[in-house]
Amino acid sequence: MARRRSIQSRNDPARQFAFETGILPLLGVSEDTHTSLASYQALPGDQEIIRLFELFRRRVQPFHLITYDLDKVEEKICRLVNARSGPDSGSSDDACWLCLLHAILAAGAQFSDMGLEDRIAVTQRHTKQAFDLLRSTDYLARPSKEAVQTLLLLGNVLQNDMKPQAAWVLGGTTIRLAQCLGLHRRIGRPPTSPMPDEETRLAIVWQDSLLALTFGRPPASYEMDFEEDLPRLDDARADGHGLSYLQAMSWLCHAALRHLSSQSDVSGQLLSTLNDIKAIEDSLSPHLIDPKRSKTIPQIQEHYAFELHRHFVISTLCRPCVSSSGAVELGENDKAMILEQFQESLRKSARAYIRLRSIAGHAKRSWAFIHNGLTSVLLLSLMRETRYLPETRTLQDELISSLSEGEVEPYPSTDTGPVGHLSDTLQKALKALKTLRTLAERDASGQDLEAVSSTNRAMPDSRDVRPETIEGTGTGTADQASFWNNPADWNFPADFDLSPLGAFDYIMSDQNLGDEFFLSNML
Repeated sequence: MARRRSIQSRNDPARQFAFETGILPLLGVSEDTHTSLASYQALPGDQEIIRLFELFRRRVQPFHLITYDLDKVEEKICRLVNARSGPDSGSSDDACWLCLLHAILAAGAQFSDMGLEDRIAVTQRHTKQAFDLLRSTDYLARPSKEAVQTLLLLGNVLQNDMKPQAAWVLGGTTIRLAQCLGLHRRIGRPPTSPMPDEETRLAIVWQDSLLALTFGRPPASYEMDFEEDLPRLDDARADGHGLSYLQAMSWLCHAALRHLSSQSDVSGQLLSTLNDIKAIEDSLSPHLIDPKRSKTIPQIQEHYAFELHRHFVISTLCRPCVSSSGAVELGENDKAMILEQFQESLRKSARAYIRLRSIAGHAKRSWAFIHNGLTSVLLLSLMRETRYLPETRTLQDELISSLSEGEVEPYPSTDTGPVGHLSDTLQKALKALKTLRTLAERDASGQDLEAVSSTNRAMPDSRDVRPETIEGTGTGTADQASFWNNPADWNFPADFDLSPLGAFDYIMSDQNLGDEFFLSNML
């Protein structure tokens, strides 16, 4: 039986205030009519708006499938600037447009040349304004396409603010709003008409599939994934131009999502997915195949960005089959092929990240780029087949040096975020990488690297075996084993699977969220 609200509670100002300011905002329902005006007045000066918008256009937009027409955004910014210079400087813009603008300014600020402390402050200020405006529009009760686009942008902002778990959670809301708008239903349109719905779906699949791969969680965007939204591979090959960077990334995310949604055996589906990715590679634009065929600096950056994402996806999809449990279903030839593909993709992903950082300074601000490059080198450092190879040691040195240079400023002392420009999880991964490099150097001093490399190349017992002293090498690899045997440093549970892949999953989990919430369940 429903409990009737008492007259006393109805007339209690404190209860009413708590309901309006505490409960309604959580539901996206608010009667705050001053939020839009306050947010308009909180906009920076014209020069700052233009500067952050241009940074967004140059450094963010090229690497993400942003659905909003930037020319239309620029047109509205021009109207805004002109309106503020007139006698009536009041807001003539609606809250939906303003929340999108604040999200764009937040993303632009993240890739600006401001100092770390100022960059964080500006980004968080615009992020808060965007969320406040979303709340004022009752975006959950009255969803709009502008709200979906804003949430997609804010998802990227949260990632680059080193809060990828928050972005993953927010992505669920974004997908539900898109479904409320009917974006999961594909409607046929003439080829010449604009297709904003298709672009929105592609952006949702892009964001959701890559985060799902990272966290080893089921994607939520299956209903948004239509191959018909993508350019035909045959047409891309036939016209000689090939797939652009954004088109290639959309195809890659489509292949990954289809793999994750498959109910067939993991090993058989993996081989099929690798063939699908090979078909995408055969349809790429020339500069995405060979950086020497690039004619502009952005094309070189696109080459290494796609190389990084492509090989991260391949290595992540291969991981379940490289584990001891996943390899049981494979024949010997498939085992060898997948292990080789796994290791090669890790190397190519790591090299692409290091190269990208050298030609695109803003790559240092992207959580996805940092995560994919760092985890690739960490896996190479953990696996027995690759940890002692000279190339792995070179990648370790270059990555550690790259991550350590430049942005060494601490977060503001009043900020509760991680120290430095990396999240807690990525800092933990970097610490593990430095430890493994030190131990590998110590091991190498007592043994011949070539002999160890050939000895450890035997596949059946080299994937998920706890490190141990190799006969005839004295205490060399026992030093490497100390990485796993020091619970004071790593807090490994006593009953945890301390295989290389198991240790990797534990290092990359976020223990601040409790239990094993973000522990990968792909293995």
